[in-house]
Amino acid sequence: MNKKIMTILQGAGLIVLGILLACFGGQAVLDTYFGIIFLITGIALCAFCVLALIKTKSLLFGFLFGAVAFTLLGIFLLAKKYTFNYFVYTIIILIIAGGIALTLYGIYTIAKFSLFYGIGQIVVGAVAAVLGFLYIFNADFYKVFWIIVGVLVALYGLFYLIGAFVGKKEEPEAAK
Repeated sequence: MNKKIMTILQGAGLIVLGILLACFGGQAVLDTYFGIIFLITGIALCAFCVLALIKTKSLLFGFLFGAVAFTLLGIFLLAKKYTFNYFVYTIIILIIAGGIALTLYGIYTIAKFSLFYGIGQIVVGAVAAVLGFLYIFNADFYKVFWIIVGVLVALYGLFYLIGAFVGKKEEPEAAK
């Protein structure tokens, strides 16, 4: 597929995702959206695995696992047996854990290596942990968080889309 068309489709998809995130946050619309995306990704990876097996006579476990995992996530999201919110909360909990760990590691870094890097690690870790806790325990922040994320994703999609039209022109393969 043409790279420009692919970039346009990705930009449009990001804009749609951003609008959905800003309007609905982690609600059911996202379950359907991500269910479709995960299912398509899983099927594409399955096709890749089959083609790789036919062409190279080998099957890579990582790709096979990804194919099955994405396909199942898509099916479960579309069948309403799983929700995107579970996934989000898992990521938020991991962000909190990473923030706390980074804060503690920053203290270690100050003691053993560098005051500057240690302070940076403490600040980034503390901010990550606080934002994670706010997301989970403050309903108002939850709403604002999704609006901010949605707007940022939509803007990124818009920049991606604009880049497809104003980016440098590709030379034909024969001209290179």
